[in-house]
This record gives sequence, C-alpha cells and structure tokens, in this order.
Amino acid sequence: MIKRIQELDVLRILAMLFVITYHFAVEYGFAGIPVMNLFCTTPNYDFGNVAVTIFLILSGGLLYKKYGDLLNAPSKEISLQRFYKKRALAIYPPFWILSLYIPFSLLRHALTDGNTFALAHPLTLLLTLIGFDGYVKLYGVSTYAFCGDWFVGAIVFLYLLYPLLAKVYRKAPIVTLSVLTVLYALQFWIPAPNFLLSAYPFTLLFKFCLGFALVENLEKLRSSRTAIISAIVFIVLSFIDIPGSLNTDCFGTIAAIALFVFGFYLAPSLLRNKAVGTSVQKIAPLSYCVFLVQHVAILWSQAAYIQLFAKLHLRFTEWNVAALLAVTILLILLIAYLLNKVTRKALTFL
Repeated sequence: MIKRIQELDVLRILAMLFVITYHFAVEYGFAGIPVMNLFCTTPNYDFGNVAVTIFLILSGGLLYKKYGDLLNAPSKEISLQRFYKKRALAIYPPFWILSLYIPFSLLRHALTDGNTFALAHPLTLLLTLIGFDGYVKLYGVSTYAFCGDWFVGAIVFLYLLYPLLAKVYRKAPIVTLSVLTVLYALQFWIPAPNFLLSAYPFTLLFKFCLGFALVENLEKLRSSRTAIISAIVFIVLSFIDIPGSLNTDCFGTIAAIALFVFGFYLAPSLLRNKAVGTSVQKIAPLSYCVFLVQHVAILWSQAAYIQLFAKLHLRFTEWNVAALLAVTILLILLIAYLLNKVTRKALTFL
C-alpha cells in the first residue's frame, strides 16, 4: 500500500479551485455580468488549462508510482484486469449516477414536444455510456453530454493506454518524453482553437507522461532554488505579456509545471497548520466528483442568482459576484461530497 502524499493533495485542491474559478468567470462574462478576473485568464494562458494540466500530471504520476510497468508486473495483484476494473470503478459510477439526469430529460422532451431525441441522435447515448460524450462534443458532434465536460473521455483514453505508455517509458524515459514533446509541439501547426488543442491526444499523452517524470523525482523538487525559479517563471507568465507566436497551451503547460514545483515545495509549510491539514484530507478525495459537477453547478446556480437578484431589484457588481463565487464553491463541494457518498454506497452492492 503506497502512502498518500499530502503535498500532492494540496496541488489537487489548488487545481480544483482553478477549474471552478475559471468556468465561473467565463460563464458570468458570457452572461454580461461583471466579474473579477479571479484566476481566469492571464496575458499568456488561462487557469482552466493550468488546472487540467495539473490534474493530468497528478493522474499519470500517481498511477506510475502505484502500478509502474503493468505489462511486466510479476504479481497478479496488479494485473491488467485488476487495473482496468479499479479504474472503471473509480470513473464510471459517479459519472453514471449524474447522467441519470439524461433519461429524465428525454422523458420531459417526449411529454412536452413529442420529440424524445431532440438534441442528438439516440445512438450518441452510447458515447455517454462510455464517457466520451463531452470529449467528442469538442469536435462538433452533437451528444447528450451533461456532466464532466470533456475530461472524462480524456482520462478514460489515457487509462486505456497507460499500460503501454508505462512500459515504453520504463524502458526509455528520456526518449519517450522527447518523442511526445515533439508530437505535442507539431500540433501547434494544426489550425484549431486553443481549447481544442488542449484536448488533442498527443497533448494529453505528453502531460500524462510528464507526470511520470515529475512524481518519480519528487525529492529533487524540494530544493529552494528550484522553487524560487519556478515561482519567478509562474509570475512572469501570469503578469507579463510575452510576444511571439507560441500557443497559449504551451504557456499554460509551462505555468502549470512551475506552479506544480513551487506548490509542492510550499505545501509542507501549509500542512503544518492543523486546520489546513484536516481540510486537505477531507476535500482532496472529492476532486473527481468536483470535476464532474462544477460546470453544471455553476450554470444552474447562476440562473438561480439571476432570478433572485431580479426579484430583489439588486444589481450585480464585481464584489457581490465574488461573494457568489464563494457560495458557489461551497455548493459544489457539498454536491461533490453527496455524490461521493452516494457512489460509495452504491459500490457496496457490487
């Protein structure tokens, strides 16, 4: 049993907050509501990219630390079959529980306008079943995606390829990372929106495999010199507009690595505070459920706030919207906690 690394849990929570604040600011901006640029965009990248990159690094690194090269594993305890079963039980139950909303939505459409499959072809429900509904929607495919955005499909894709990727990395780590870096960079010449490039297969594989190297060398990241350099890089990328044609995903990846290194160095100091340590222990296990519910919760709570403000004849300002962000974060954590609890209960019947 591998001991949980609490410093990485601090980074996990940081990424959770970034993805919430990013989507919150984007959705409120789209609605024309004044909102502070709290961890949303910078001159060179956006924090949604940083959040996803950190999650991919953590997912890849912790898998590699726990399972290593599965294809050459001597023990049946970490066989391929056991690996895929554990990954499926971690991903699909909470996703399917939330996706129960979809059949109720189909029923509502059938009763109100007589068109059950108004949003997409019924066969696309198969994409929902395997978690790829949000991912293929990025490429213009109409689906019944409800929760998890594109991240669920991305992580399923990476888990499926993990045994092969880990085997190749174990044999030649520098060559593997170098090849993936080149393939990732070649994608910059593909004419596509920046958000789409962030979800391309080689982008995902590069960041996932980067996690192997970072988590494998955690002790080397405890250097104060490395932490200071990383902090400087992160601050420069966050506040100074760098001219040139580099893709924002590239800047976001560099910023995420810098934040990962600096955050890992700083985490032990934060964890010495008992309240912080306890909070990290409670919140970190909710990270996947937070990823599933955060976007839907932001949109639905936003609709409720708009109605409430209209009834009370209140105006949105940057300050009261910041207060609504705090309330929304607490709401997301509560929903994620309940989803996690329901999922655990459901798994006891399997």
